[in-house]
Amino acid sequence: MNINDFVILPGSKPGTSVRLKTKTVRELQLEKVQLETENAEMEKKLQQLQLNMRREKEERKKSGPYHWKSGQAGPMTIQARVLSQTKEKNNKV
Repeated sequence: MNINDFVILPGSKPGTSVRLKTKTVRELQLEKVQLETENAEMEKKLQQLQLNMRREKEERKKSGPYHWKSGQAGPMTIQARVLSQTKEKNNKV
């Protein structure tokens, strides 16, 4: 065991040391391959998402300018009433 394998962490109790983990070249290569694989998977997911979004955008364009097909007017909520009254007061001033 080498004394250089240990380091004192700032803010820790005096005399407390932690052994540094040294990664071997093999572990680093495995990690690199794993990250490359994850990166490729994420790129595929991104391309699929972009394709789906483009398709939905085209469908919206084809359906015309009106998106909402139904809706009913109901009683105004208290917050909506207060906002409309405030707007009216501001317009009068």
